[in-house]
Amino acid sequence: MTSKTRLILLLGALAALGPLSIDMYLPSFPDIADELHTTSARVTGTVASFFVGLCLGQLVYGPLSDRIGRKRPLLAGILIYLAGSLGCFLSGSIEALTAARFLQALGACSGIVIGRAIVRDHFEPAECSRVFSLIMLTLGVSPILAPVAGQYLAELAGWRGIFAVMVLFASLVWVAVYRFLPGDFQIHRKLQSRPLGERFGSVLRDPNFLTYTLSGTLIQAGLYAYISGSSHLFMEQLSLSPKAFSLLFGVNATGLILASQWNSYLLRRYSYRYILERALQIACLASVALGLMGLFHWHSLAVVIPLAVFLATLGLVFPNSTAGALERQGHQAGTASALIGCIQYGGAALASGLVASLHDYTDSPMQLTIAGCGILSLLVFRLLSARLER
Repeated sequence: MTSKTRLILLLGALAALGPLSIDMYLPSFPDIADELHTTSARVTGTVASFFVGLCLGQLVYGPLSDRIGRKRPLLAGILIYLAGSLGCFLSGSIEALTAARFLQALGACSGIVIGRAIVRDHFEPAECSRVFSLIMLTLGVSPILAPVAGQYLAELAGWRGIFAVMVLFASLVWVAVYRFLPGDFQIHRKLQSRPLGERFGSVLRDPNFLTYTLSGTLIQAGLYAYISGSSHLFMEQLSLSPKAFSLLFGVNATGLILASQWNSYLLRRYSYRYILERALQIACLASVALGLMGLFHWHSLAVVIPLAVFLATLGLVFPNSTAGALERQGHQAGTASALIGCIQYGGAALASGLVASLHDYTDSPMQLTIAGCGILSLLVFRLLSARLER
């Protein structure tokens, strides 16, 4: 195995910490609500708590990794994740579980933000989109395996067994990072001695960064609206069993995997900007169809068709929007990666909160939120990319 292949596999494992932590316990929401004597809405709130932790933690790890190197903050972050996972396992109330999920996210985000920076450190800009497509393979497999594995684990050892597996997985990742992650890339120490606010400001003034980050964020917000609202739609409204829900979750993720690998082929013929714009157009059409089905109260399994198309576009949007955002930020990849993650998961938290709050006004909160995300993403890309051309 070449060193680059091993590095990509390790980065995929780091990136999987977040999706595994989100997706694996979704089928256990009813069991958690029963055991902790709470409502399904409050259990859904633990997802929003996780997103807030992902959003805030990245603002620390990114600049810190630019200043002192990638490896030490990454190892510390995985230890924090282990502590949060153990806290989830021991939780005796919904408040304790919500707090432990926040701590878990503060650790999980280290792998996300520092992993993106490591890609930019070790690969040329033209290669980055292909590497992110390979990492998307891991991110796509996680939603397929995680809910199914979580359902079987819950049947075997209860919902707490799911968090015990997270502790085991993170322990293995920590050992792999300690042993196999290459020495820290050369850091631009003079540049990174600037005040943190100035460094964040210099990233945000880059029109390339804003164009690709904001358009990618809105599509990703639609993904997390789906994650937050899918159990309500499929298990409560459409009466699917937990097993059927887990399998459906996996089928939807399959499209994302296939699209991310197709992206590597498309990049041989087209620029990542061209691919991204076409993907956003398809996502917008699918999200509008989904929103209309929700608006007219058409609740049937036919909703899976536009939903699957929307989710598949993420396999094209994520690698190309990330590569575009980081293209001019090689000198401060950690700081730029932190802002990407903060903005993206801030959007995810807002989308999840919107799904929860819309329950009082509509029986289609997930569908309507995804529709808004798809439309806004294309509008933002068109408006900001027009400024780039000028």
